[in-house]
Amino acid sequence: MYVCVCNAYRDTEIRAVAQAGVRCARKAYQELGNGPQCGRCLTFAQGLIDGVHEDRPHGSPVAPIRKRAVGEGAHP
Repeated sequence: MYVCVCNAYRDTEIRAVAQAGVRCARKAYQELGNGPQCGRCLTFAQGLIDGVHEDRPHGSPVAPIRKRAVGEGAHP
C-alpha cells in the first residue's frame, strides 16, 4: 500500500529500509531517494519503522537497500 503519495513510497519499501537499520522516517525517505514533501505520512511511516524494530532483535543482520530514482515507480 502507498504510505507516501507525494513520493509514491510503499509500506514494503519503508519496511525494507527499516530492516536495513534506519530508525527515522525522514532518514528512510532520504534513503529511498527523496525526503518528505507534505509530511502528512511521517507518523504512519514511523509506526511501520518502529514495528520492524520491535520485531527484530538487536544485532540481527541487515540487508542493503537500493535507492530508487526520483519518479521511479510513481505510477502503478
